Amino acid sequence: MSNLKHKHTQQLGREQLQHLLTVLRGEKKAELKLTNLSVLDLVNGEVLPGPVVIDQGYIAAVGPEAEVLQAKRSVDCNGQVAVPGFIDGHMHVETSTMTPFEFERTTLPLGTTSIVCDPHELVNVMGKQGIEWFLRCSELMVQNMFVQISSCVPAVADLDINGSDFTLKEMEAYLEHPHVLGLAEVMDYPAVIGGNPAMLNKLAAFGELNIDGHCPLLSGLELSAYRASGIQNCHETTNYQEGKEKLAKGMAVIIREGSVAKNLDALAPLITDYSSPLCLLCTDDRNPHEIAKEGHINYMVKRLIQQHKIKPHLAYRVASWSAARHFGLDRLGLIAPGYKADINLLTDLEQVDIQRVVIGGQFVDELKLDELVSDKLDSSAPPLQATMRHNVVASDELAIPLTPGNYHVIEIIKDELLTNLLVSYYNGRKFDQPGINRLAVVERYGHQLPPAVGLVKGFGLNRGAIATSVGHDSHNIVAIGADEQSMAQAINHLLAIGGGYCVVEDGTVTADLKLPLGGIMSLDSSEAITSHIIALKVAAKNIGVTVAEPFVQMSFLALPVIPSLKMTVKGLVDVEKFQLIELQVEAPL
Repeated sequence: MSNLKHKHTQQLGREQLQHLLTVLRGEKKAELKLTNLSVLDLVNGEVLPGPVVIDQGYIAAVGPEAEVLQAKRSVDCNGQVAVPGFIDGHMHVETSTMTPFEFERTTLPLGTTSIVCDPHELVNVMGKQGIEWFLRCSELMVQNMFVQISSCVPAVADLDINGSDFTLKEMEAYLEHPHVLGLAEVMDYPAVIGGNPAMLNKLAAFGELNIDGHCPLLSGLELSAYRASGIQNCHETTNYQEGKEKLAKGMAVIIREGSVAKNLDALAPLITDYSSPLCLLCTDDRNPHEIAKEGHINYMVKRLIQQHKIKPHLAYRVASWSAARHFGLDRLGLIAPGYKADINLLTDLEQVDIQRVVIGGQFVDELKLDELVSDKLDSSAPPLQATMRHNVVASDELAIPLTPGNYHVIEIIKDELLTNLLVSYYNGRKFDQPGINRLAVVERYGHQLPPAVGLVKGFGLNRGAIATSVGHDSHNIVAIGADEQSMAQAINHLLAIGGGYCVVEDGTVTADLKLPLGGIMSLDSSEAITSHIIALKVAAKNIGVTVAEPFVQMSFLALPVIPSLKMTVKGLVDVEKFQLIELQVEAPL
């Protein structure tokens, strides 16, 4: 491992180490001693006796040998089991719609003590301002937030329009930041495989650090080329054979269970004693409603153990130590001497019923995170400038001049970000397949381009419209509707409120959620956001929407790096070929 990579781990400071050593020599008292508990050993798969002695935020000793050490404070853990704090191996805080501080308040009590985030959503909106704000946030947070430097802004050059550039020179400025682990998901895999000079320059600049991947359905020599470039993982794996090939080629598979993309069931069988060091867990995109209803990484661990019969030490290993080792976080992921004291206390390993969480040697329930969110947000100086700069949209701009013939249709796939490229015939009155709605993507950064229009199957609207300014990754406005008037009203409502989600029924906005920070993030509490999301889901259901998470699902219709058919402000994109195609299928000669 290079010296550069060591700079980005959570090392003990010299004074911290000096004091911890005096504790181990019995010369001074430690800060905290956890007694009457057992400890899950993720290395040997055993449950060992406590206690756990903690000093200066780090673990000094574990087990019977620690009995002789004295501490200023001793806490009886009532027979609970200690496991390492969970690590989310890939996620975007922005797609939770929460600020990092609200995300911390919401997920830290659920045992997620560390996150590896890619802020490319906000970077696509406002460039380096976005990543600098995230880094300022990381310095104010208790939760360990590590930041990957966004690699593809926009996702694929020439296929979309976003809010700002993010040059290699700007990216390199953050190489030495202590919370930066490496390069974020490299989505433009054709540029990697084709040896694009600009892409190779990025890979070379971050070659000493971790490089995250994004290569759905890639296999064979193309996958070998992608892996040989130095890319180390992929969170877009959707089936067992795909995951097995990636593991065999030395890639870590980051198993995802988000609000829409749900891959845990398909990929859980990959986790074995042999493969677990290369299996990690992530949420990628998970909103407050899902977190409140089900949980976060704790929910994934519980599913692995109860539903998929994964041995507890393996389930907890892939939730912590595997990620720590993969990202070079040498002092995270285990309950062992010299490791950071990030600990979840449970009454039952299989139930994953977390009773208390310790982070950096402090009990989370004693930190009063509720009271600190507002002050931390103010101290971070969030970039709150207006980003919705398109003129009011007229309904006739959204009209599709349908004539008899075949049309390309985006068909959604349940619980996947993948879509099908469907061809449907229009006979002059209706399509030969039911459930096809109108789709529009509207550029929102002031270029005043006409809306791109298309067709989508799978949402089930029978009237009205839904719209969002969260349109991955460029975050233009995406609208789906039964008629142009409702779609125009929904789009214009988002322009007026500065971005967000909304539902229109019979000429009335029946529900919305304002996202004033970059048009993608709320300043409200997770509880308030959840309340809005529930109302939005009810309003969407009232106009016929059948998708469980319509706003998350529709936001990915604009991401031209996940097969097979997507739509950006430039039109329909055949992701298999990485090229724009016409809405109407050209008749054969």
